[in-house]
Formats: sequence, structure tokens, C-alpha cells
Amino acid sequence: MTTELTSAALVSQLLRPTSAGEELNFFGILTLATHFQLESRADLWTRAPRSKHMPAPAFGARTGTSCHRLNTMWSALRFSRQPTGGPSTDDASGERYRWALINEFISSINDHRAAHVTPGDTICVEGSMVKWYGLGGAWISNGIPMYFSIDRKPENGCEIQNAACGRSGIMLRLHLVTTAADQHAHLSADDSRLLHGTAVLHHLVGPWAGTGRIVCADSYFASVEAA
Repeated sequence: MTTELTSAALVSQLLRPTSAGEELNFFGILTLATHFQLESRADLWTRAPRSKHMPAPAFGARTGTSCHRLNTMWSALRFSRQPTGGPSTDDASGERYRWALINEFISSINDHRAAHVTPGDTICVEGSMVKWYGLGGAWISNGIPMYFSIDRKPENGCEIQNAACGRSGIMLRLHLVTTAADQHAHLSADDSRLLHGTAVLHHLVGPWAGTGRIVCADSYFASVEAA
């Protein structure tokens, strides 16, 4: 889906479409870039070493991708079908609009793991934080749809509840934490009758329910109903 949507965005700018191989290379470049500390992204393509003790980054020769192509790929990158028309002025619409930019990507991950990954005898359920170092204060909502500041967490940002295989550590299923109103609006009729922690637990381990596996979870999910 990412390749298809990114290609469509590139073609709309009269640029050549991308491919799965080029996208894999693109994410490899982003990972490689984290090993260099330079003033700008363009410096990664310089062929002149900054020090005799450190070779030149020369990303063009290393990766086969020009700086211009990486920048156009970055601007056209799409993970989910973009809503048309943009968000309206109310906060709820704005939140749904921003989540829609990645919702299909998260659903694709969940569907693929449920279909192709067989977890071990233990499934661990927990919450993770995606750190946010961008705009702060009243402008947080311009960058991410939902921002959490939790005293017991070492980092603040976007919270994701997840399930992982207790043996391999492979992430199995993701659940984005949105506002209470948004989560309630998307509950099924059956889940709406459950406690919140039970409903989330049901979503995270549902594909493997009834298989005799042990589910390890903290007090957020714990209740007699969940057991």
C-alpha cells in the first residue's frame, strides 16, 4: 500500500513512480543517516571528508540515490489513504484526520502479523510511548493527534498499546491510544459492554484467543472480567 500511494503522489508531481525495492532502500538510508551527525541532510551527500579520521558520507555513491530523489520521496511518502478536504475546525475532526494518515498502515501490520506470525506460548501486553520532541504547549495538536504526559513514564508523546510474542519479542499487534470520545465511537457493540481494559485486551490478543497461550499483562488490563 505504501508503494502504491507514494507512487501516486510522485506521479501527481510529474515524477517517476517508486518501487518496493526503492522504498526499502529509502528506509535504509534514513537508518544509515542516524549514524552521522551533520548540520543538514544535504551534507550526507558530500564527497569531501570533514576530518582525516572520518571518511566522507558520500551517500550518493553508497546508496545509489541522489539527495534530490530522497527529498522528493520524503515529501511524497504516504502510509495510508489521505483524507480529502482536510480537517475541519473542530478538534474531533482534526484528530480523526491526522490519525487517518496512518490508520491503514497500522491495520495492515496487524492483519499481516495475525495471518503470518505464530507466537510462542506467551503473549505479553503492554503500553509503549513514541517520543515527541516537536512543537509543544498549545501547538502539540499541530504535530501529533494525541499527546500523553504520564509521570510514571520516562518519555512523553504518543502512546501505543501492543501485544508481543513473549519468546521471540516480535510485535504482534498495535492499538493507537486516541481520545476517550474517539475510542468510544469506534467500539463494537460487544466491546462497548466491556470494561475499557478488557476491550483493549480483547483487541490485542483476539486473533489468538482460545489457543491455550498465557497472556502477561500489567494492572492496566487487570480485572475479574478480563480474566
